[in-house]
Amino acid sequence: MRPTRVLETAIYGHDLDAMRGFYEGVLGLEVYEMVPGRFVFFRMEEQMLLIFNPGASAAQDITDGAPPHGAVGAGHLCFRAPDGGLEKWRAHLEAKGVAIEKVLDWPEGGRSVYFRDPAGNSLEFAEGSLWEFPPMRTLANEKIVIATHNKGKLEEFAALLKPYGVEAVSAGALGLPEPAETETTFAGNARIKALSAMKASGLIAVSDDSGLCVEALGGEPGVYTADWAGPDRDWNRAMRLVEEKLQAKGATTPEQRRAYFACTLCVIWPDGEERIYEGRAQGTLAWPPRGALGHGYDPMFVPQGETRSFAELAPEEKNRISHRAHALEKLVRDLF
Repeated sequence: MRPTRVLETAIYGHDLDAMRGFYEGVLGLEVYEMVPGRFVFFRMEEQMLLIFNPGASAAQDITDGAPPHGAVGAGHLCFRAPDGGLEKWRAHLEAKGVAIEKVLDWPEGGRSVYFRDPAGNSLEFAEGSLWEFPPMRTLANEKIVIATHNKGKLEEFAALLKPYGVEAVSAGALGLPEPAETETTFAGNARIKALSAMKASGLIAVSDDSGLCVEALGGEPGVYTADWAGPDRDWNRAMRLVEEKLQAKGATTPEQRRAYFACTLCVIWPDGEERIYEGRAQGTLAWPPRGALGHGYDPMFVPQGETRSFAELAPEEKNRISHRAHALEKLVRDLF
């Protein structure tokens, strides 16, 4: 047996506020949890970066938690840069006022950029070729096909991907056929659409399969979200059908009308490699529908923490909290 992944990496710093400011503000990591004076944790997809106050860690009582694991002296952490992205990280760090300690070209090939965090820990960005890892995929500055005939979806995708230099064209604009969605999962249907668009266009294809999942209805309409609108995509009809089913269940309170929008993104390259990303937006269902923006079931969906429906939010507001935005956030972290 042998381990195949690193689950967490720990480094140390006495001033956790300064550490949080650096890793969140400069490197853009997402804070997962923080206890002032003790630790701040960051989630990085399937790995955790743990930053501890060494004094507090060394004083840890084993009866009250994990064994003491305080550290003396600076540690080291190397981030992997996308192929061709090392100089972008160097420019970003310099623009943030972070001193570059050294740029090292290795005799066997590969390059490293070294710098320090506020605690003096040695940090590094390097490409995977340094350890003979295969190239990292990226969508930056690529022309891609969005496997949709829905203008609203294309506009959302285009707006969210534009800052990365992506030129997005829809399958509808290219006159590509709509494949039959015969799977029973969001991931399965997203894969069907992306594969069809990629083969027909020769471009990198991005598709999504998304839907409304209503708790009181056992997750329906789910993957059949569009089917409830009928062949003419009558979304008023679809919303009425949801409401009728909720009324039949006696679901009248917000607690009984909980729902979420789910989005699964599939990216497929012409060589067949694919990636899957998932996102959700939790909320409740209102009646009657409100708002004229958005599309689909947006007028009856009130996202968690809001009083307005998706259809009452300006596009830039919705794009910050939507299920598609959450899935795209994961895609962006992986492919840009």
